[in-house]
Amino acid sequence: MRPNSAAVFLALALAALPAAAKDKVEPAFNADTKDAFVTASSRVRTGMDKGGRYADVSAGERQTIDGKFTQMGALFDKSASVAQMSDAEKKQLANDQEDVNTILAKRDSERMVCKSVAPIGSHIPVKTCRTVREITEDQHNVKQFMDDSAHVQKNTGN
Repeated sequence: MRPNSAAVFLALALAALPAAAKDKVEPAFNADTKDAFVTASSRVRTGMDKGGRYADVSAGERQTIDGKFTQMGALFDKSASVAQMSDAEKKQLANDQEDVNTILAKRDSERMVCKSVAPIGSHIPVKTCRTVREITEDQHNVKQFMDDSAHVQKNTGN
């Protein structure tokens, strides 16, 4: 007796749900107390340094993040935790954190980028995932190889 193909498909789809749920990215910056804010903002600032996780943040984006951190710091100076803040202050804090997280998510070198591509000779796509940092390094290496190849050809006269 052959299993119903719709039932098999449904079972496979349901089995994939927990894996898809793991793909959800946690916000880079989330603080609900003054201590958590100090720790998280320090971690983000360190990550924006050369070679850090957020090193690709532009000067304008860094300025925006620093301004948001200043605003959030002022809110935490008035109230030690979110629970002690007024509704307007909670709203302002949430908006500031969202702005920071939007920038950081865009510039996160640890962010996974996945593609489904059918390999040559097959119609079945294969999903491959790499970090932004790996992709950037590969692009740099290819460019370096091409530049070196052009330099060698120029010097040999070919």
